[in-house]
Amino acid sequence: MLGANLVWVSYSAILLPTLVENVVAESKGIYVGMIGFFGTLIAMIVSILFGVISDHTSSKWGKRTPAILTGAVLALPLIGLPTLLLSPAFGTMFLPLALPIIVISYFGMQFFTNMGNGAWWPLLVDVVTENQRGLASGIQGFMALIGSAVGILLVTGLNQRGQTGSALWIVGGILALTGIINAWVIRGKDQPAAPSQQIRIYRAVRDMFKVRTRVVVFFWLVLAVLLANMGINSLQFFARYFFEVYFPGISPDAAFRLMGGISLGVTMLSAIGSGFLSDKIGRRSLILYAMIACAVTTLGMGLTHDFTLFLILTALRSIAIGPILASAPALASDLSPREEAGQYMAYNNLSTSLSTALSALLFGFVLASMTKTSFMYVFVLSAILFLLGGILFSIKVSQKALDDQFKISADEMGDLARIKTVP
Repeated sequence: MLGANLVWVSYSAILLPTLVENVVAESKGIYVGMIGFFGTLIAMIVSILFGVISDHTSSKWGKRTPAILTGAVLALPLIGLPTLLLSPAFGTMFLPLALPIIVISYFGMQFFTNMGNGAWWPLLVDVVTENQRGLASGIQGFMALIGSAVGILLVTGLNQRGQTGSALWIVGGILALTGIINAWVIRGKDQPAAPSQQIRIYRAVRDMFKVRTRVVVFFWLVLAVLLANMGINSLQFFARYFFEVYFPGISPDAAFRLMGGISLGVTMLSAIGSGFLSDKIGRRSLILYAMIACAVTTLGMGLTHDFTLFLILTALRSIAIGPILASAPALASDLSPREEAGQYMAYNNLSTSLSTALSALLFGFVLASMTKTSFMYVFVLSAILFLLGGILFSIKVSQKALDDQFKISADEMGDLARIKTVP
């Protein structure tokens, strides 16, 4: 997740806007939004597909390892593809194909990183015990944010010096390296599926949205967190443009680096702390209060034009983002049927991937004019999304609904254990 998040944040928030800005004169917000939207739709579909496929993979390397390793390694050349446009030798030759090359690179990056991602998420169910999933999810969030921090600090620095090509190859190389390391450390723990459970690709595609065990409260959780993540991701593709418009006296790269450093540092600590705490006191209340706090602080961020106050509100919101980042995936893993963990955790990933796609499309059109007023609308709309997520979570992911589902799961596990002990 360190390598994957490094790529997603660096490419989506920094490199994609820079590349598009170099080849598109007008309506760059709409172009970036559309590329982000369709690229993230690809990410969503691929993540679910390989969640299903990995549930049924009987390779001697294990269920999850083949997709994790393949995705991490094959993403590298696709990420580096736009360096053709930046090369003194080939730049002019490929200039007429500049936008298609950017699109192919971004879509290819989303395909292969999410091939690995779809197989990675189920490890939270496969190898982590229930009483440690909050902590494990918090550590996962911490590592993902380390990736984001490296992306923001390193890539904005390289981008500011005109070394966008080097940035592309570095983030792609780190992803490949972390994928290889991940495959190495889970060896022996990643058990293959039984040969009888293998399925063909066409059946995996057919069964992408078909589950054997239906856990209704799980899907309400995903929808509520999706709304919250739309609020979190509202500026993901447009942060560079935001700082150019809202705080014109500051370098956009420097402002993004400062805001990103504060946000990521605070969120990392909050993610680990809230993840550990959720194992002790429960996950629901932490998630609910976090959504409400995010709504209030996001609204404040949109109404201030003082950069220092903006950074303070960013830090306060980052504290609230921690439980959403750490406790929500842990709760999703608690609710996931073990035999369909890949598929269910891929559905959980919709709360991130689909929210990113919808945010890119929605806020891309909101920001068609790129004015201070339109950016204020972004923050107001983001606050509303946090509030709607909190209301939905409060009503549909009630403590009673969770308790009832955990009781059903415990009864089913008991029945399964008794069946296995029958001679």
